[in-house]
Amino acid sequence: MSNNQRKLNLEDYGPVSSFSTSIISGLLVGLLVQNFIGFEPYTVIIFLFVGIYDGFRRMWKISKKLEQDQ
Repeated sequence: MSNNQRKLNLEDYGPVSSFSTSIISGLLVGLLVQNFIGFEPYTVIIFLFVGIYDGFRRMWKISKKLEQDQ
């Protein structure tokens, strides 16, 4: 396996990791806010949806950038 093939394979994980970190960070922020404010299920659900929205928005931007590069 050459270095170019390995580099391309590692670059393929970028969009997936960006999507998953957005969701996980939204969940963690929701849990932290829940501990400080005390709205039991609402803050986790709201921030989880914010994380999911941000993940899809990032995937959309990455796909548009890849379309323009080709």
